[in-house]
Amino acid sequence: MNRSAAATSAAILLMLLLAFFAFDRVTRGFAAVTSDQVRRIDLQQSPRALPALALVDQAGHDLSLADYGGASPYTTFVSLAYMRCQTVCRTSASGLAFMQQQIRDLGLKGQVRLLTLSFDPGNDTPQVMQNHARSVGADAAIWRTATLRDPRDLAALLELFGIVVIPDGLGGYSHNSALFAVDKQGRLARAYDTDRPDLALVDYLRSTEQ
Repeated sequence: MNRSAAATSAAILLMLLLAFFAFDRVTRGFAAVTSDQVRRIDLQQSPRALPALALVDQAGHDLSLADYGGASPYTTFVSLAYMRCQTVCRTSASGLAFMQQQIRDLGLKGQVRLLTLSFDPGNDTPQVMQNHARSVGADAAIWRTATLRDPRDLAALLELFGIVVIPDGLGGYSHNSALFAVDKQGRLARAYDTDRPDLALVDYLRSTEQ
């Protein structure tokens, strides 16, 4: 092999090695191939503290996202949605409705609670959220709906949960979704597919046995 060919081969090998290590890093050791899977792994490895973002709930009551932080007897399952959504948000709502019934059936009312966070504060007023909560049968003692008091906090909320929201040109939004778990230490600690609330509950029950 002449010197030029050897140099070319070495350069190609170096590029392949760099690509290998870059892909290993991006995929968290080849354990994930999508951004949602990467988020799931990152949360398990490094749970996130909840910031003090001001919220208002379906009853018009003020609260802070940080109220769900700190030591608590509760594990809270959270989904992000907007009330006019007719697509993936319906799956999220159905999953939380399933969880609400399981919480009742399993006697977990004092241990598990649910939270829907709207990322559309301009439209999702307390009255709109209350109507939506009523339509999905949400029991306010278990399942709360809230949105940001200040729309300027939206970027921080979406970054925290890793949610991407894009106007669809029809008055709605295209967005990714997940079912998140806030643990008893008040940390955003796990993420699940929206259609697997059963898996989220199984993981919770397993954690209480340890």
